[in-house]
Amino acid sequence: MWERTLQDLVRGLRANKKDEAKFIAKAVDEIRQEIKSDDMQLKAGAVLKLTYLDMLGYDMSWASFHVVEVMSAPKIHLKSIGYLAAAQSFEQDTDVLMLTTNLLKKDLTSTPADIAVSLDGLSHIVTPELARDLSPELVAMLNHSRAHIRKRAILALYKALVKYPDAIHHARARLEEKLEDPDPSVIAATVNVLCELARKNPQDYLSLAPQLFHLLTSSSNNWMLIKIVKLFGSLSPHEPRLVRKLQQPITDLISTTPAISLLYECVHTCIIGGMLHGPSGNSLAQTCVSKLAAFIEDADQNLKYIALLAMAKIVPSHPHLVADYQDTFSRASTTKMSAFVYARWS
Repeated sequence: MWERTLQDLVRGLRANKKDEAKFIAKAVDEIRQEIKSDDMQLKAGAVLKLTYLDMLGYDMSWASFHVVEVMSAPKIHLKSIGYLAAAQSFEQDTDVLMLTTNLLKKDLTSTPADIAVSLDGLSHIVTPELARDLSPELVAMLNHSRAHIRKRAILALYKALVKYPDAIHHARARLEEKLEDPDPSVIAATVNVLCELARKNPQDYLSLAPQLFHLLTSSSNNWMLIKIVKLFGSLSPHEPRLVRKLQQPITDLISTTPAISLLYECVHTCIIGGMLHGPSGNSLAQTCVSKLAAFIEDADQNLKYIALLAMAKIVPSHPHLVADYQDTFSRASTTKMSAFVYARWS
């Protein structure tokens, strides 16, 4: 029997645009036969074709058990197809997910390649039950000898914490240790996860301020600095001492960074973090307003829009500073947002 490959399927779809439904019906009939085969290579090929068809809107839920079979394949290139299909097609209520717990436990203690594939797949298919059962393995992976595994484990752990928040009790200490990991990408992943976790309960993460402050003043990774600044924006309203501590390094970043995204995030954090209040905040407020005024004159409409939004938030505390840039507003395009800002400080 001749088996149609994924490439053949794609070519066939292109050649049968006028009778696509008939072509796909025939292809699915072939796949139903192939997927029952004891030949794992043939079964994986069938699952791969189904995954492609699923991306086009054709249901493959009937093949969920066969997807799990391919996930358990001993060869990594076949196993990867199974995890890809699961990530693409499984829903939270897919019944065969209960069969994957032991498979995932096995893969998470296997070769680095198997671990990487299973971590990536788990982050897409994790359920509250899987998160509960597999969180010990995920926490253990945070100390893996390979940095790319630690990084994947951190991100997969976050997905597990979203589904099963109670896991934070035995995961937090190990997670916080990763802020001092020797690999910068692992630190960046940790900061990203902590930033998301702190959005819900910022007061629970105030103890991390010293470590985060060290990263803020020593890192040159703009992406990570954005996350750290956002994190401090969540923390500072709950700890007044942080406001005074952060004013100088934030001012330095605003004054020196050429990265517009980081610059805006610093300005936004100053506003929501209460750093513009009091005598020490006046000079910082002036710096923020001058930077926002430059944004407003930029040709990029999106940049202009977010600058106007930020400027409107500064008006209640520093109306005189915003008023100094009335000519800038006049030169800007007349928009509802511009009118809104005018109304706030006029």
